[in-house]
Amino acid sequence: MKTLEEIKKIDIHENNEPLVEIPENDKIKLLREHKFLSPYLRKSACELLLKATDSLPFGYKILVVTAYRSVSMQKKLWRQRLWQMAKRHPLKMIFQHRKWRRLTTKYTSPPGGSSHQCGGAVDVTIIKNDGNRFDMGTTLTDFGEKVHTNCDLITEEQKKNRQILYGAMTNAGFANYPLEWWHYSYGDRMWAAYTERIECFYGPIKE
Repeated sequence: MKTLEEIKKIDIHENNEPLVEIPENDKIKLLREHKFLSPYLRKSACELLLKATDSLPFGYKILVVTAYRSVSMQKKLWRQRLWQMAKRHPLKMIFQHRKWRRLTTKYTSPPGGSSHQCGGAVDVTIIKNDGNRFDMGTTLTDFGEKVHTNCDLITEEQKKNRQILYGAMTNAGFANYPLEWWHYSYGDRMWAAYTERIECFYGPIKE
């Protein structure tokens, strides 16, 4: 598990690659009803997402839940997560505020710190041809140990489904954030840190 300090040490050499719209096809579907969906990725990251579908078994599709996220969108998500964590850990928020804040940032980055704002990160799951989702053990809005990619608190079937997604995405060139089974990135600081690189080529996109 990489620390925030380790990730921040990665040098950014921005290549100014443009954002492109993620295309829907027989292997990729966009969750268009999601209020935080902005269906764009950097061009190379989008190409890798299309490549990831080649590794999926027959009858599987990738469902894109979120991709590029603007600062304004991240602010809304951050406020939502703060409220959620305050409700779940009220005493820790009052008496151990620093620990509570660190816990919160494990699962949602403050505005300006999310890899989604670089255009290389995407939150995904897998679905069947009929649109029903495969069981991954949690939703994408949950938090805690059960959402960690490698977790012993879920069933063997759920582990298998996570591994199918993990294999497809990492074989294509993405890196997974170990604390969220759905989060994959390419080209940004998190990707560089988890692939043992000292620099990356996607930085935050200026609005």
